[in-house]
This record gives sequence, C-alpha cells and structure tokens, in this order.
Amino acid sequence: MQKRILLAPNSFKECADSVTFASYFAEELDNINFCKNILLPLSDGGDGFLEVCNKYYNLEVLQYEISTPYDMSTFQCKVGYNKLKEIMYVESADVLGLKIIPPDKRHPLLLSSKGLGDLFKYILQDVEDGKLKVRKIIIGIGGTGTNDLGLGVLEPFGLKLMDKSGNILNLIPTEFQFACALAWSKLDLPFEIEMICDVNNPLLGFNGATYEFGMQKGLTADELEIAENGFANIVKILEKNNMAELSKDLPGAGGGLAAGLKMFVNAKIKSAKEFISEIINLNNMESVDLIITGEGAFDNQSLNQKAVGYLINKFSKFDKPIIVCCGKFDSKISTQLPEKVFVIELRKFFRNEKESIKYFRKGIHLAVKEIAERFLN
Repeated sequence: MQKRILLAPNSFKECADSVTFASYFAEELDNINFCKNILLPLSDGGDGFLEVCNKYYNLEVLQYEISTPYDMSTFQCKVGYNKLKEIMYVESADVLGLKIIPPDKRHPLLLSSKGLGDLFKYILQDVEDGKLKVRKIIIGIGGTGTNDLGLGVLEPFGLKLMDKSGNILNLIPTEFQFACALAWSKLDLPFEIEMICDVNNPLLGFNGATYEFGMQKGLTADELEIAENGFANIVKILEKNNMAELSKDLPGAGGGLAAGLKMFVNAKIKSAKEFISEIINLNNMESVDLIITGEGAFDNQSLNQKAVGYLINKFSKFDKPIIVCCGKFDSKISTQLPEKVFVIELRKFFRNEKESIKYFRKGIHLAVKEIAERFLN
C-alpha cells in the first residue's frame, strides 16, 4: 500500500527556496515506488516568499530597476502581479536581502532600504499612469540584510532627518544617533500595504530587531549598541511628535522594516499562520502517513511565528511522524518538540556548514535514505 507523504518545507536561506526544496525531495522519494508525494511548499514571508505565491497564484512576473542597499547602484528586481485580484506580491529578501548584498558589503550601519521605496514609487507611477490596477501590495518581510527601521523606504517620498543644527543627515543607521528632528508629510497611497512577517519580536530590547538578528546581518558586537541607540533615538523623536505608538508595540521584523511601514504608511501585519491558512489548504491532509518539513535553521524562532512551527502545531495532534530536515538544529529546543517530531540535521552529513550548503542536493539524498530506513520500511 502506498504511503502518502506531505512535503511542506519552508525555504533554506541562501540555499534553496521551498518550492525547489520540495521538488528535490520529491525526486528522491520518487525512487521509492510505494510513496505518493503531496507537494505544498510553505512561506512565512522570508526567502522564497515570491516563489511560493507564484506557485499558488500563477502570478505575472514584473521587473523594476531599483537601488541596491549598499551603494545605490541599481539592479532588476522581480515582483509578482495578480491582475484579477489587483494584488502585487513583493519579497523583501529580493529587494533588501542578504542574497543580493555581497559579503564584503554586509555592514548594516551603512545600508539603506531605499530600494523598497524606489519600488513603491515606480508601482505608484504605473498605477497613476493607468498601466496597472493595484489595490494591495503584500510584502513578505524576512531575510533582509538591512537594519534601518525602514526609514530608507521613505527617502524617495521626502523623509528627512536633521541634527541639532538643522543639517540634513544621511538616512543610514550610523547617523540615527545624531538625529534631533524628522521632517515628514503623510503619504496617501492608493493601495493598501500588508506585511507577512517571519518573526514575532519587538523593535527594541535584547530580543528586538538589532540584538536578536543584527549579527546575522553583519553587525559586530561593538556595533549592536550603536544600532540599538539609533533606533531608540528615532522612536523617541517620533513619539514626541505623536508619530509613533509606544515602542513596546512596534514590530522588529526585517530589521525594523515592519515597524517603519506600520508607522509611516499604516501597513497592516498578518501572521504567517494566517497567510499559510489562506494560500494553502491543509485541512484535508489529516490522512497523510508522514509529514516532511524543514528550513535552514531550526531554532526557537521556528516554533514561534514561522511556517515550520505552524505545521508542527497543526499536525502533531494527529499522531503522525513529522520529519524536520534542516541545515542546522538548535538542540536546546529538543524538549519543546512533540513526541513524534524527528529532526534530521543536514550538516551532519558533511565536514562543515559551508560544505553542506554547497552539496545541498547530496544532503537531501542522504536525508531521504535515512527517512526510508527509519519510517518507510
């Protein structure tokens, strides 16, 4: 009797998106002739968001030339467009992500999110010119290399920071600590902006945007305090001028990008759980025999807001084996996992993490071999 296997991974950052990961796993499992694969790749807003949206909505792919985060040179950025629903889909990792920032340029204090502002402005121009009808832009917030509170997004729309002498400051995080005033006129966009966030943490504090994720983006230990103080200073200015909610209510996703968009353009936040429930129907999957999911790093954040945690919570009550394949695993969360969740760390098959990324396909092959021996005999 064929065993039904649900393949529902998240993406592996800087390695493969979830659509690619699911297809590679399916190729390996196809060699086991008593398996039937059901491919439902997931996204919680991070890397691979656009590929997942394209899979389920068959989007028209458009391109815009926008600024890079690091030197204001330009590049062609892809977005997805659903003409019928008049919705544009944007993956922040494609605009501001580590995957488009060369390793030697990963200095978040010097990086700007201006490219996303360029993108908004070009879309707005196309709407005003009658080329497109857009009632909503849905942005997957995750995988960003910037940590600038989203202020760079507003630069093309006129936002300015001034020091105590009234001098205009560059809109990059290294300058935020010197700001004393902010000039901004309310932006009336003809479309709604909705954010899908891959993490659920505050803007400020030791579990906030900077201290939690800054070093992953390239901040050094000495730079963390500079970045944090800069954020706190900007929020203080905004609160003083009744332009921001209390800082404890501001989201930290995307290096503060979610907070900036919420404050300045009234962007709405939708949880990964809500988004996945809307885009993918998992309600008729209770009869599967095995669930295979995974992502690059499986850690405490995965169990909080991300796609893998949502899948585990949904299926663990059905008493089915859930295999989490990941690049690396934080063993400290082992005690939080339900009994029938099993982790396969792909880097165990290789000498180091770099090698596990380079030979990703071989890692999948070896993982499937292990799964077949343990769960499919």
